[in-house]
Amino acid sequence: MQFSKNKNLWIDDKKIQILKEKYPSIYIEKFKNAVFLNIEKENLIDFLKFLKENLTFKMFIDFTCVDYPNHTPRFQGVYFLYSPEEKQRVGIKTWAENNTLPSIISLWKGAKWAEREAWDMFGIKFEGHENLVRMFLWEGYEYHPLRKDFPLEGIKNTYLPSLNLKPEENPAHNYSPYHTFVPSMEDLEKTQKARMPQKKAQVVLNWGPLHPGTHGTIWFLFDMEGEYVKECDIILGQLHRGVEKIAETRTYTQFIPYTDRMDYISALCSQIAYVNTVEHLLEVEPPEKAKWIRTMMCELQRINSHLLWLGTYALDLGALTIFLYTFREREKIMDIIEGISGIRLNSSYIRIGGVAKDLPEGALDVIKHFIKDFPSKLKEYETILTKNRVWLKRNINIGIINEEDVYQYGLTGVVARSAGVPYDIRMIQPTDAYDKVDFDIPLGKVGDCYDRYLIRMEEMKESLKIIAQCVEKLEQLKDSKYIATENPYVLPTLEETFFSIEAMVKDFNLRIYGEQAPEGEIYMSGENPRGELGFYIVSKGKGHPYRLRIRSGAFYNLQIFTELIKGRPIADAVALLGSLDPVVGETDR
Repeated sequence: MQFSKNKNLWIDDKKIQILKEKYPSIYIEKFKNAVFLNIEKENLIDFLKFLKENLTFKMFIDFTCVDYPNHTPRFQGVYFLYSPEEKQRVGIKTWAENNTLPSIISLWKGAKWAEREAWDMFGIKFEGHENLVRMFLWEGYEYHPLRKDFPLEGIKNTYLPSLNLKPEENPAHNYSPYHTFVPSMEDLEKTQKARMPQKKAQVVLNWGPLHPGTHGTIWFLFDMEGEYVKECDIILGQLHRGVEKIAETRTYTQFIPYTDRMDYISALCSQIAYVNTVEHLLEVEPPEKAKWIRTMMCELQRINSHLLWLGTYALDLGALTIFLYTFREREKIMDIIEGISGIRLNSSYIRIGGVAKDLPEGALDVIKHFIKDFPSKLKEYETILTKNRVWLKRNINIGIINEEDVYQYGLTGVVARSAGVPYDIRMIQPTDAYDKVDFDIPLGKVGDCYDRYLIRMEEMKESLKIIAQCVEKLEQLKDSKYIATENPYVLPTLEETFFSIEAMVKDFNLRIYGEQAPEGEIYMSGENPRGELGFYIVSKGKGHPYRLRIRSGAFYNLQIFTELIKGRPIADAVALLGSLDPVVGETDR
């Protein structure tokens, strides 16, 4: 499916006027790339319900909090909703009086994990939440790490002496025997029991956290009746990276490598989503060549990610040959990425204002060869899998998702499109060169695992179309600039720092003091292979964010697993999880 690209993505004045007439006390905040409606806590549920039912903002996108220690109340809740009919976003803010907010699970089921995360990270309680337990940390942990008074290195209150020293010896190199607390087996058992307070089976089956079928360190709990799952919950946090906390102490450029390591399967897509957000905050315009390079690299990374998904998903279901085939082509893409960026996996190639370096000689020729060769390889995969009886049996009618599920849980990416919902950030809010390329958005009809397989196969073909258009354009822009170094927010290139004292001073100031961003707020997102990867930044005019929230598509997509697996045999868990394609570095952040 193809539909018009939209740039005006926020609630319009007509709807705001309707809201002001019904709720005279609301306060409007308008930023260049965000519109927020401030409402009192006691009117929040009614206000959200009106937005959902009367103004078509029926899709839940995200919920998070911001800590203002010098303000009373201290914590502000921030909600993001989307109108599929109008293709508009809206932000809603409210203050958490007495550190509490009303739960909105009755309006959107997808708020369940977001509220648990807010309790875990900020200590906000939600009135009416059915089982408010930790999201990433263990039950009994007494701190809330995203509060401003929580130190970056954690609270070192546990004595752990070195085993290499005698009691009377002093440690060298400023070694401290005090460390942050590590959970015991009793803490983990308490956490497990808190996730399933109403368990029915005598034994709860544990899957993970180190099972190869979980595609990362995820801990699944299954309440079983025979081989069928009655209840399920997921314990995240084993790969918790704390990057939102780290962002508060890093400059905007310094934070780029951390985005790589969230989704290590598609690092370039994460970089591009983040850098585009920062560029709109700073009002930096990258050169045209950089936009086309980014778009090309993003689509190469999308194919790379889908190949890894296809190979490991097929392996999970018993098809070893496909795993070997997909890694054959994936190696070619990894070589291309390494040749351009210098690094195979976590490349940190994107920069505020452009890209780190120009395309090397011959890069476009290699890419042209790849896009000419790859369609025949795709055909091989389809020949082996698409009509294979075992493949059909393991995928068709497994994990069916409908349109209402998409809106309730904030599902995005392939998971949403398998249900027939045309939600693709490349079309909804095109950045870089996406508004200049032609491509289609494949949609499913059933919403099952098989649809998600077919869509990813078609998406790789659409990515080839986009890459071909980028190559053609980049051949015309061979001698153009690849980074806007004349902008005060943009780091000079390595060559410039070698030959210019002004560039050297600018480089030093930006690296030490950061990009002094103007005060304001912004929410933007990108279409990474797992769905909408959004960045909400609150700037207080410093060289680093006051608050940086990462809206993970993998996080929300994974949440629906706990509902889809109910009533299914345990054998379907591997297929269902693989079809959702989570990456734990992004879910845990």
